[in-house]
Amino acid sequence: MTFTETANPAVVLANQARQAADQHNYQRAAELYAEAATYPGLEKPLRWQYRNEQALMLAELGRQERNNTALEQAIELYEKTVLELAPKNERPADWATTQHNFGNALGLLGQRQRATRSLERAIVVFENALSARSREETPLEWATTQDNYGSVLGILGQRRGDVEMLKKSVVAFENALEARTRELVPMDWAATQNNLGTVLMVLGQREKDPSLLKRSAEAYKNVLKEWTRKRVPLNWATTFNNLGTVLRLLGETRKGPRTLEQSVAAFRNALVERTRAMVPLDWAMTQNNLGAALQSLGKRQENVSLLEEAVTAYENALLEITPHKSQMNWAMTLANLAAARMTLAEWTRDIDVAAMALSEFNDVVEFFRQASHAQYMELAEDQRKKAQALVLALKG
Repeated sequence: MTFTETANPAVVLANQARQAADQHNYQRAAELYAEAATYPGLEKPLRWQYRNEQALMLAELGRQERNNTALEQAIELYEKTVLELAPKNERPADWATTQHNFGNALGLLGQRQRATRSLERAIVVFENALSARSREETPLEWATTQDNYGSVLGILGQRRGDVEMLKKSVVAFENALEARTRELVPMDWAATQNNLGTVLMVLGQREKDPSLLKRSAEAYKNVLKEWTRKRVPLNWATTFNNLGTVLRLLGETRKGPRTLEQSVAAFRNALVERTRAMVPLDWAMTQNNLGAALQSLGKRQENVSLLEEAVTAYENALLEITPHKSQMNWAMTLANLAAARMTLAEWTRDIDVAAMALSEFNDVVEFFRQASHAQYMELAEDQRKKAQALVLALKG
């Protein structure tokens, strides 16, 4: 019996697995690839291919259905089986591919865990992949690994407040863009520009560096050249939301109102596609962000109507950001609303508005007390005292 004859049933199983994957039945696809991989007589490269596909299906199941058990199974499969089937000294390209996919699974799991061990492992694994992938030989694969490496560095750097790690993330994205050009792979180029914009914004905030924030805004504007409303409407809206955020941060460092006005306009653009009916929580977060931009612009211009618009935006946000859905976000948004109301009450001398602000700060303080968030509780308590003093002053 020849190898081809013995391999045929495995090929049939692999084809069935691909069909299952096309139907988004990733669990079944993984099972079929596993069966194909155990068929007698397969050469090591083909067995590696099927095991690698099995792990990819498990990882995709984990991604699509937020199934951490499937991700853990994929990680174990990469570590104990797939890597052994592609030794670096025999098949470096397959070894690098395995390391890359292994890193993706670790990174996704790490994003969902409070502990950082999976993210730390992902960084090492991506560095392994990069040791066997070069820009000269496989430029797009190298760039994809650089992009994913940069993402994990950025996530872990943000969690740790590690500036050096965030800077390494920036370098990784910049490396990726050397090969991921707009002319060659426009959508991938836009995705990396988006990732670069995000890490530059985080780094700019931490370093209090307006030049980094400006670079972040430029990256997001690049994204919008390819992530158009017609092509990817929700990605377009998300990018405008992110652009609005970095423009607000940048505008708060500048004297004039123009950048803050651009921030408000960006959030309004985002809300064209980020509708409450379509994506209620995203809509609410953008309403909260719009409120923050209007609040900053209103204070800058001492404009009561803008501050009233900020209050409305925060109230809109709280229609979806409820204590039941997200307690922390609810408390933060309610604190933003109360702060806007208090400023409005100071300007208009409206005791009813001041009383509403005080009531809202009472709720915020109580939440942070029960949640044992001492730092936030102290900030909210300070604001509550100011609201109490304002109410007393307005009572005369």
